Amino acid sequence: MKLAATAVMLTTIACADPGAITLPRQTGGANTAANGASCSAEQGQAFIEAEQYKHAIREFTCLADAVPTAAEGYRGRAEALLMLGRYSDALRDYTRVTAFVLPGHPEAEQEIIAGYKARLEQVPDDVTALTGLSFAYWYFFDYAAAIHVLERLVDVVPDDTYGNLFIGSSRFLRGRAAGATDLERAIELAPSSPDVHFIVADAYTYGAVVDPQRAFDEATTALEGGLDTPRIRAIRASSYLAFGDGAAAAREIDIHLDLVTTQLVVTSPLAAGSSTNLAVVPGRTYEIPIAVAAGESVSILTSSKDFIDTILALLAPNGTPVVGSDDFKGYFAGVEWVAPAAGTYRLRVTSFESVSTGTLSVVRN
Repeated sequence: MKLAATAVMLTTIACADPGAITLPRQTGGANTAANGASCSAEQGQAFIEAEQYKHAIREFTCLADAVPTAAEGYRGRAEALLMLGRYSDALRDYTRVTAFVLPGHPEAEQEIIAGYKARLEQVPDDVTALTGLSFAYWYFFDYAAAIHVLERLVDVVPDDTYGNLFIGSSRFLRGRAAGATDLERAIELAPSSPDVHFIVADAYTYGAVVDPQRAFDEATTALEGGLDTPRIRAIRASSYLAFGDGAAAAREIDIHLDLVTTQLVVTSPLAAGSSTNLAVVPGRTYEIPIAVAAGESVSILTSSKDFIDTILALLAPNGTPVVGSDDFKGYFAGVEWVAPAAGTYRLRVTSFESVSTGTLSVVRN
């Protein structure tokens, strides 16, 4: 799985009023909204335990809006979304943890995991806690731990779509081809779910069995099912690059950038043999003018000491994407390209899904 791995959307999840609230409201506690909003993590969790997931989403959305730099609103909303099979939206909430919580509260990952472990000490077969803990491990790249928890989950609920899907994904991402059977089982259990097809596409892009055609087909199915997300576009771009269709890949990456960008910053031109350091924050994409002569070889590399994943697209003077890059050197984007015509091109670059904070280095050789 790619590093934070779905998009920073600066709008909240909109949910229709699911009807009358049947649980009494709990007040107080450390996770009550600090700005006076009448919502709390305790109440949100009570809704989840009562399987009133839409109420839980509304409660945790209130908490996330009130305290956007704390993890609990995103964590709780993601848990409710997982129980509804909305895996892509749950992933989006964890990317918000990366974007808004971890820069100032790096121990949030350990706190999320510790909270789930405490719940499982009380009720070892709690399906919701097993789901939430395994997803947290999966998101934070601890696939061995995720597999261990997911094995418990599928023992409790053998036909659980989430359990089969994510144990297959975790096995793939840990380098084990045996996960293919689990992925196929998940598709059998929920063949019409775009979220299932998205996770399968992700596994076949970044896992033990890299299959660009299968990844493209699954990502396209998810896209056609309504998941037009930055990660879906990046998966399709990776497949197009494997197919040798650089122009199509560039278009997909350009869409990815459009979806994640809330602030576009134009810099001074980058000449051959020079470099620049850019201050990256969530939602910020840089546009760097690149003047080239016809037939000139252009080599661009990106790197960072603060995060491990970048993405870029090079646009022609008329705005058409001509080259796109995601994983050129490791997870860092780069370009080696020969300009067909003279002009000033524009390099659009940021962290993958624009969720990272730190310094991004761009070198033009």
